[in-house]
Amino acid sequence: MPTDRRLVLVFVVDGLRPDSITVEDTPTLFRLRAEGVDLANSHAVFPTVTRVNAAAIATGTQPGTNGLVGNQMFVPAVDERRAFDTGNYRNLLALDQATGGRVLQVPTLAERLHARGLGLAGVSSGSTGSAFLLNPKAISGVGALVNGYLDPGKTVAYPAGISEAILARFGPAPVKAPGGARFDAAVNWTQRVLREYVLPDLAPAVVIDWLTEPDHSQHHAGVGSPAAREALRNDDREIAQVLDGLHAASTSVLVVSDHGFTTNTAGVDVAGALVLAKLKAAADSTDVILASSGQAVALHVDGHDADRIARLARFIQAQDWGGVIFAAGSVEGAFPLELIHVANRERSPDLLFTFPWTSRRNAFGVPGTDWANVSAGAAPYVSDHGSMSPWNVRNTFLAWGAGVKEGVTVGVPAGNVDVTPTVLALLGIDGEAGLDGRVVTEALEGGPDPERVAVETRIHTVAAGAYRAALQVSTVDGRRYVDKSRRVS
Repeated sequence: MPTDRRLVLVFVVDGLRPDSITVEDTPTLFRLRAEGVDLANSHAVFPTVTRVNAAAIATGTQPGTNGLVGNQMFVPAVDERRAFDTGNYRNLLALDQATGGRVLQVPTLAERLHARGLGLAGVSSGSTGSAFLLNPKAISGVGALVNGYLDPGKTVAYPAGISEAILARFGPAPVKAPGGARFDAAVNWTQRVLREYVLPDLAPAVVIDWLTEPDHSQHHAGVGSPAAREALRNDDREIAQVLDGLHAASTSVLVVSDHGFTTNTAGVDVAGALVLAKLKAAADSTDVILASSGQAVALHVDGHDADRIARLARFIQAQDWGGVIFAAGSVEGAFPLELIHVANRERSPDLLFTFPWTSRRNAFGVPGTDWANVSAGAAPYVSDHGSMSPWNVRNTFLAWGAGVKEGVTVGVPAGNVDVTPTVLALLGIDGEAGLDGRVVTEALEGGPDPERVAVETRIHTVAAGAYRAALQVSTVDGRRYVDKSRRVS
């Protein structure tokens, strides 16, 4: 493997809460945080779910800009009757085909690098959808994408030649066990492909390495559970092996998570509740189509009927499970979607709402609880994400290595949307247009003292009768970061 080329390696540890990094469970990550920069006020974009944040990481743009606005999305050109799951990359391929190659409505980091003669490899043990969003153009030869589950045993990467080489050398990826079993084997296979093939043979300038645990284990066993902690220990060992094979003087490392995690204390059958309230004709009717992101729910109203939208908002505000509401138009008691970067002319919903949250601790001592959307008769995951609770918004963001300050904790707001511009800056590429994120200069060598970076924090409020809600937003250099929202009464 070359030792003098510049490499930026982005580890995305799915669902890693910052407070899960400990010397006992994650000694490698603990060391990177201590030796490098801890961006301790980092933000996931909202909704705080996997695919929304995968798109933000891969493009440096907000959901309203890139068009990936939920874990489920309703796009009539793909399906006129229901929302589709963005976790299945075949649904994203259908979206890409239906929109003339615009599954993401902006260039990705991979495309920006390709235009400069540089390569990006997305390497993922996660869902095929979250993997695909790291580099959708890999199919047509822009960089590379590795995921063992695209078409198991047949297609494990794009372009096709890379898939053939991986299968010949490593065989198919291990089957992901159903239910709550950990996905350690999937992580290990993918990390081996990264270490032994992607880095030495493809020699990309940038790698986005997505580790699917502890997300899976936390969903099924709970955040902070023994199973989730053991999955995280396995991640840490795998990350250590990758770093051991690299030349530290020419490698820059970012570690981020797509979102935080909280414990579900209740599930709400939102579709059933709307039917009972005569605001939706039937669970599968098209007058109101739901697109779920776990602890946040989007509502698409047929014809954008303003009266029905207003009645839906009033109904949600009257429920004990009703949290904070955001709207595409002017709706009493709702914040505008533009304020939280979800407004998109083609894809955003008419209403998007959250559930109530608290800072109570779960059985494992981890703070943060929420409610979640479920279908009729179903139970929610043990732990989940998607809300605008601070425990879900606050994600992990560490920087270490070449071009990065040493031993610094930064309290300036930052987030997943800043990954792409920061990667470009680490490669010496400045001034890229069309990015919503910023370079986190306060974490880089020669950058400003974090304590001298201006931060403005503002609390917005809305009201409708007895209903009150608040939204906290922080701004740095003109970039807004959504901190949290809550129902006040």
